Amino acid sequence: MKPNKENIDIMTAFFQELESFGKKDKNLFFISADHGAWALANFKKKLKKQYMNIGISEQNMISFAAGMALNGKKIFLFTITPFITQRCLEQIKMDLCFPNLPVTIVGNGSSLTYAYHGTSHQAIEDIAMMRSLPNLKILNPCDNISSREAVKVAYKSNQPVYIKLDKGFFPDTYSSFSELKEGAYEFGNRKEQSELCIFSTGSMIETAKNISNDLKKENINSTVVDIFRVKPLNKDKIKKIINKHKAVITIEEQHIDGGIGSQICEILAEENINVPIKRFGIKDKYCKLYGSRDWLRKFYEIDRDTISKKTLSWLKK
Repeated sequence: MKPNKENIDIMTAFFQELESFGKKDKNLFFISADHGAWALANFKKKLKKQYMNIGISEQNMISFAAGMALNGKKIFLFTITPFITQRCLEQIKMDLCFPNLPVTIVGNGSSLTYAYHGTSHQAIEDIAMMRSLPNLKILNPCDNISSREAVKVAYKSNQPVYIKLDKGFFPDTYSSFSELKEGAYEFGNRKEQSELCIFSTGSMIETAKNISNDLKKENINSTVVDIFRVKPLNKDKIKKIINKHKAVITIEEQHIDGGIGSQICEILAEENINVPIKRFGIKDKYCKLYGSRDWLRKFYEIDRDTISKKTLSWLKK
C-alpha cells in the first residue's frame, strides 16, 4: 500500500517543488550547512551552479545569505533544525529579520524526528523562539501538498520565512493547494457545531485525526484544525472556528510554552472567549534517555492513547 498518492516522502516533495522554481529562476540559490540529505540529490545534480555547501558554519551561512539577498538573490537555507534556529538565533534576528530580507530557513527534522540522536538534535523549542522574531513567517507542513505549498509561499514572500520540515512518509492530509490559502484548515463538518475542536500542526496532524476517531467511538464529535501557517496566525478564522465548539484542545510535538497551545490561549484571553481549553505538548523537561519517536511521545505523554484517555476524562468532568 502506498503511503500517499505520490509515493514519495515529504522532503522529496519539497525539493521537487524547489527544483521546479530553481529551473525558472537562476537567482534562486540553495545553501546547505554540510547536510547531505539524499532528497537533495536531484537538485544538486541538475542545478549545480545554484547549490552551495557552506560547511558546518551555520551562523556564517545566515550572514552569507543576507548578503546575497541584498544583491537580489532568492535564498533557501537548509540543515538540521536546532543548528539553524537555536545556534543562529542572533544572526537570524539581526541579519534577516531586522532588515526584513527574503531568505527562507528550512529546518530539517521537525521536533522529535531525530529521536535517537538525543536532545542536541531534537527541535522542541524552535516555534517558541522563532515566533518571537518580528517580520518572520513560520510554516509547518504536514504532508506532501502542504510541503509543496510551503515552497510556493516562501518563494513569493518578500520577508524572512521559517519552514519546519519533517522527514519520512506521511499520508495525504490535503487534497488541493487551495485548502492551505488561509493558513488554517478544518477537517470534518465545518458547518455544524461540534463538542470539541482539536488544533494541531505538522507531524501531529495524523495523531490528532486518530484521536478524533477515538473520541467519536465515545460519541464525542470533534473537528481537527491544522495550523499550517503558525505565524502570522489567521486569528479571525481561528476565532470563528472556536466559537463553533464547546471546548478546545491543542496537540503539538513542541514545548508546551510558546507553541500553538499558547497562541490559542492568547486569542481566548484577548478576545474574552469563554471556552475551556486543555493543551497537550512537551512539558518543562528534557528526556535524558534514548529511544524511537513513538517511545519519546509516550515518555512526554503526547501519544495517541494518552491524549485520547486524558481528553475523554477531562470532557467528562
